[in-house]
Amino acid sequence: MRLRYSQSVLAIAVMALYLAPHAFAQATITFAQLNGTVKDTSGRIIAGAAITVRDLGTNQMISTTSNGSGFYVAPNLPPGNYELTVQNAGFAKYVHSGIPLTVGQTATIDVTLQVAATTEVVNVTTSAPVIEPTKTEISQVIDTQSIQALPTATRQFVDFALLTPGVATGRTSLQSTFTEPDVTRISFGGMRDLSNGVTVDGADYIDEGTGSQRATPSQEAVDEFRVVNNSFGTEYGRALGGIVNVVTKTGTNNLHGNIYGYINNQAADSKGLLTRAPYDQFRRNQFGATLGGPIIKDKTFFFANYEGQRMGYSPTYPATLTGDLSTINAAKAILGLPPENLNVLKTLNNDNGFVRLDHQFNTNNRLTIHYGIVDARDLNVLVGDTLDGGGIGAPSDGHNTFLRDQSLVGTVNTVIRPDLVNTFLAQYARRHYNFPAVTGQPNLDIPNTLSFGHNFGTFDALNESREQLSDSLAYIKATIIGSSART
Repeated sequence: MRLRYSQSVLAIAVMALYLAPHAFAQATITFAQLNGTVKDTSGRIIAGAAITVRDLGTNQMISTTSNGSGFYVAPNLPPGNYELTVQNAGFAKYVHSGIPLTVGQTATIDVTLQVAATTEVVNVTTSAPVIEPTKTEISQVIDTQSIQALPTATRQFVDFALLTPGVATGRTSLQSTFTEPDVTRISFGGMRDLSNGVTVDGADYIDEGTGSQRATPSQEAVDEFRVVNNSFGTEYGRALGGIVNVVTKTGTNNLHGNIYGYINNQAADSKGLLTRAPYDQFRRNQFGATLGGPIIKDKTFFFANYEGQRMGYSPTYPATLTGDLSTINAAKAILGLPPENLNVLKTLNNDNGFVRLDHQFNTNNRLTIHYGIVDARDLNVLVGDTLDGGGIGAPSDGHNTFLRDQSLVGTVNTVIRPDLVNTFLAQYARRHYNFPAVTGQPNLDIPNTLSFGHNFGTFDALNESREQLSDSLAYIKATIIGSSART
């Protein structure tokens, strides 16, 4: 068994950004941050104002106060919709509802308090997007609405990363000795698709043996994700290409769930230009369910998802194989090899399970645990595909893929004080990947045309066990120089 151990030690991030009128630390990559300055109608700062930020879905709250510069910060907020409340003696209560915060976002909302004699409560309900004046990275957030509304035949959420500028499908067969049809491999700006970073709830989801992403949760379990093309902030690392930062769904105070199913077959779908009978079989059945809700209202929540796929389709064979099949089989018979059987199906059958638990010990300490498992059984992989040598794989050149990928991740988020937060993460993961040949026939090639038999120069298995420990301590400081705040 091949053991990979990755451990990141304590990292203290003290941000020193000098932007006027406000500047502040970047949010932890799996959380969001809300901050701003509290002033009165004449523009004077208000210190000591009571700030409350409430998650509208779970009713969980974070409380803080504005400092001597009028600056407030609510760090390490799970992505979601929030309500901001600001109160100070002598001023009307300020309430801003429906603030959407996304993964990796550092949002600014400045508050102007009115004197109490004018009005008792100021309600703001506009849904205008909040600004991020300190962002230097080029990135895009794919939210839940986009994931649910945009079509994708594979139902792999990472496919949506292809909608961002400069992102394309990687040339998998040219860059790795491992072939995994259940994984979407993407290239940022022409970089190798093995040079990316993928995180799920902050945990590293890159296979150390191949450099590609590991099996991720299903589309239904993903809340949103941020695609970072370049100009990474200091909170990112290890990637030369791009970053895909994923946050999974959590339960709320309302019990909710769904059951779904999708069916495709050759009777309902149009045939490709290269598809010819009798090699035109196609079926894809995808099905699953989700359920989420409270275990203890306002305190403990769960979310669970199962998704399965049963898919089978005929390989696309070139005319050089179907038209000269008798000649090819006669040549193989002379060598004592069995004939090619073209009446096979490529099958992609997998089961994907995911469960997440969130618990808030108090307003300053939160725990998140998730467990994911993917079982895949893919038969006759590579048949009909163009391989490294330029030839197209015949049935005897096929492989079977058997994959079990499991990951257990726990995160403890602690607000030590409003300007000091700590995030501790632990992950234990096991991955068993087998890629045996369908036959034990020797490798025979017609250069740049066809490939027969098993290439014994490729890897047939890769097993990985991983322990990951990381701790991040962020100190956020705000002072004032003239009329400009800095952190």
